[in-house]
Amino acid sequence: MDTSLTDQLDNVLACMEENFLTPADFINHILRSTEHESARNSLTTKAVRICGALYREEHAYLHVTQWAITIVRDMLRTEVTDLSLEKHGLRFKATSATVEQLESAFMHQLAGKMQERRAIGGNVKVGNEDMDIYVEERDLGEFGGDDIGGMMREEDDVNEEADDEQSGKCRAAERNAALLVIRTVVMISICLQTSNSQCNLLQGWLGFFMRSACVPEKVVKVFAHAGLSISLTSIHNAVSSISREISSKIKREVRTLQAGFAYDNFDIQFKAAQPTLEHRGSFVSATSATVIPLYGINNDNVDAL
Repeated sequence: MDTSLTDQLDNVLACMEENFLTPADFINHILRSTEHESARNSLTTKAVRICGALYREEHAYLHVTQWAITIVRDMLRTEVTDLSLEKHGLRFKATSATVEQLESAFMHQLAGKMQERRAIGGNVKVGNEDMDIYVEERDLGEFGGDDIGGMMREEDDVNEEADDEQSGKCRAAERNAALLVIRTVVMISICLQTSNSQCNLLQGWLGFFMRSACVPEKVVKVFAHAGLSISLTSIHNAVSSISREISSKIKREVRTLQAGFAYDNFDIQFKAAQPTLEHRGSFVSATSATVIPLYGINNDNVDAL
């Protein structure tokens, strides 16, 4: 620090001491003042630099860190509480679950809601590059594979390897960004269900998926306790609700007389968990019927049947 600046600071500090002001009080009074706009703007526009200097100061580091953590925690709590409200549509009502809920792009829907509340978004570090995270309705399977096009000319063979390497890096960066969004959605969804047990759209979808994949009930219970699934009772309620909806749609389709039936015989062997001589399991032969809407048949030409 040069002598002139040292003298200036000494003069300012001496002036504040004569007016019974500490540096901290001086700054607080400027920020609250409505008459010293220029000085207040100087402080507010340099707020990041001031906080950074305090963060690097040995004696202020702990206080600044604790203050920043408290601010972030309060903001996240407010965002999670707001997202858990019913108006955002992130609740999975098992007793009235519909096929539309399960067929929708729930990850895109969750990410969109969270992005609206600023829970997702901004600039993140992916490898050595900065990337802007945004929500786009794309399948992870799209991030990979080679483009199918025409034959490359011989003069392009020299740059083929470099182009493939660059393309691979771009796909890897996009894949990492997409996975980051998915993981963020999962973590926030767990926090949402912890805040409000009814805010369980992700858990309801995963619970129904595990049911359709015949995942053992013990595994489902583990996922439910971890905040990644709804309870077994709720899963059964969702299955019953969707079964009623599908049954109603099949009946309506049959009544239009614009559908056909396909029958198939199949056999099922039910194995006993602990087979004995008296109870070795059972074998069932059954017939299934599938309702198939007839293409091109409508009310105008239904007589063709």
